[in-house]
Amino acid sequence: MDKTLTIRLEAELARSLEQEARRSNRSKGSVVREALKEHLSKDRPSALDALRKYAGIMHGPADLSTNRKYLSGMGRRKRS
Repeated sequence: MDKTLTIRLEAELARSLEQEARRSNRSKGSVVREALKEHLSKDRPSALDALRKYAGIMHGPADLSTNRKYLSGMGRRKRS
């Protein structure tokens, strides 16, 4: 089933959309659908892919996430 989407455009963007629709002899909806499909189909790296180069560069104890001694006092208020 097709869905309808209503959006608000800034005046400059609306003018650009109208110009492109006239230039390409298509409806504004067609221009928007094509642009949206193109934008959403691009392969974008995930956050993990984007940060992969930083994985494993931390210096410190190797068992930081599993050794309970590093968690002692966590969540407690420090005394003044």
